[in-house]
Amino acid sequence: MVNPGRLPVVEALDESRKIPWSVRRRLHRERKKGMTGVLLFAEIREPIRGLTNKSGVISLWENDAELCYRSSTARKPKFVVLSPGPHRIDFRVLRLRKSKSTSFQKVVQLEEGDILVAMCDPVQPNVFYRRSPEADSWIVGVVSPREKV
Repeated sequence: MVNPGRLPVVEALDESRKIPWSVRRRLHRERKKGMTGVLLFAEIREPIRGLTNKSGVISLWENDAELCYRSSTARKPKFVVLSPGPHRIDFRVLRLRKSKSTSFQKVVQLEEGDILVAMCDPVQPNVFYRRSPEADSWIVGVVSPREKV
């Protein structure tokens, strides 16, 4: 089980947020098909071989079943089909040391054609790219078929 003592920063997805190009592209493709589900993206900037205790696997769970995950070896946005209705989703960042892992739960109501977009920027080891956040941060929101992205 994930340590409940460490909490990530969770923010809502709104018009002011810049959605990465690859996420917008995948979102557009799934909306065009009329799909309902969840789209997970993790901004992982660590090298593939850079395994440290801060390295993490970003995953979404429902009813103790893993829906999808992203890691340093799987970086593209991942879409999973879900049925319309209420869903209790666990958002997790799992690390080698359980004390460094984080999670939170959110109940979402999906209507036909809605897509839950979950973008994570996890704490990462010292890398040459932009500075890592102090805590795992998530941007989560439901995009309806009528919304412009």
